[in-house]
Amino acid sequence: SSMITHPSRVVIRYLDKECKRLRNPQRASDMGNYFKHVHPFYGIKSAELRQLIKQVQEKYRKEWTVCSLLETAETLLQDQYGEKKMLGVYLLGVPYNRKIIQEEPHVIQTMGRFVESYVNDWATCDGLSSQVVRHLITSKPEYIPHVKQWCTSSNDWKQRASCVSLLSFARHGEYNNLILEIVSHVITNSNRFPQLGAGWLLRELSVADEDVVIDFIKKNYHHFSREGLRYAIEKMDVGLRKE
Repeated sequence: SSMITHPSRVVIRYLDKECKRLRNPQRASDMGNYFKHVHPFYGIKSAELRQLIKQVQEKYRKEWTVCSLLETAETLLQDQYGEKKMLGVYLLGVPYNRKIIQEEPHVIQTMGRFVESYVNDWATCDGLSSQVVRHLITSKPEYIPHVKQWCTSSNDWKQRASCVSLLSFARHGEYNNLILEIVSHVITNSNRFPQLGAGWLLRELSVADEDVVIDFIKKNYHHFSREGLRYAIEKMDVGLRKE
């Protein structure tokens, strides 16, 4: 639309051209199989995608605004191609760009909307969570309650993102109660990706506080899928795991 602000349009056009140039049909077909064909791929390695974002930054970083960054990322995330979605993640994950968007008071709600509207695979979900949201809430802990709200969403990816965004907090034993609240919601969803997100978050929490996690598993045992449980107990010692 004519509303798109400079440099958004130029950047989108450049990335589109480059993706077509770097296309690798054999790798695209392998990636399609690996991701169970949730969307098409060009077959581009993530190192090449990061290189493209580096080139974009060298040229346009001085021109980015909150608005043009979020607009560009949204256009990339709503693209059907897996690589375009990843480019959207990498663009927002650049530390310089994150500092720009973290000043937008509704940035977490916007990230939540992106997850809900455009994410349909774990790579994009986990990329946004660990490369963008995690850093936003590290810089601004007052945003954490907004991420916590995602755990009650009816959207599987938002539930998973509430877990993945807090992994590094769990490892350090910060916000234990909040993390257990998140997990107790998400674990009631029997779908695979929320289950694994919950298991993964508990696994990290077990590094900081094993007893609390064991207690939680015993109380909520009936909600876990076998795979979710296996994730949760992975870092415990063998004797405990057998129990």
